[in-house]
Amino acid sequence: MARRVQAAGAVGAADWVVAGVGEFGSGVGGLVPWGFEAYARVLHPASAVGGKPVTWAEVAEWSGGVVHPRVQFMALAARRWKGNGSRVPADTPWEEGPEVGSLPGARLSALGEVLARHTGTAERCWFCVWDGDEDRPRVELPNRNYLLLEGPLDAAGELAKSLLPQSPNVFWPDDRAWCVATEIDLDSTYLGGTAELVAEVLADERLEAVRVEVTDPVWADSDELNR
Repeated sequence: MARRVQAAGAVGAADWVVAGVGEFGSGVGGLVPWGFEAYARVLHPASAVGGKPVTWAEVAEWSGGVVHPRVQFMALAARRWKGNGSRVPADTPWEEGPEVGSLPGARLSALGEVLARHTGTAERCWFCVWDGDEDRPRVELPNRNYLLLEGPLDAAGELAKSLLPQSPNVFWPDDRAWCVATEIDLDSTYLGGTAELVAEVLADERLEAVRVEVTDPVWADSDELNR
């Protein structure tokens, strides 16, 4: 089957993203352009034995922690064993922590279905991928350089990184109705768009998402509630 996502010959389509993203480490706005009406964060699931997804809400119920806009998985999970050294209890509801740098396929597909309803150009989208050694123009964002690819939204899951499934690190439709970012060092995916889009993402039971502000921090030390 022919690959539907192709490398772009030039990177001008990303100029608005480059101009709209803040400094690296500046929070949600350092990943997704400023200026959208609303923002959301999709939490990547942990996994139990056999690969069964485990939500952060399930981990919070086990640990006594709180899922909130700035939640960090290790701070959430570690509440259960604080004061007992670094040993992880045997009854944890997960076996592997959330995937870092890539939104798992089922979640990516579910998110794509929602996103498609909020753009008029789902057949022409742009995908930034942090991978590859091809001699091609790069999208230069703070501390990150990406290959730029083009294709329909529903082909987002066809990207590959080292022969493994890989979600795009940054992607948006040609009409710029929204933008989605999965930073290579984080276990969450962030997006900006209309209030209607964010409300639909938050309400979708296939996704575990929280509303965030463009100024919210995203790194491991930002979870003051659970820490």
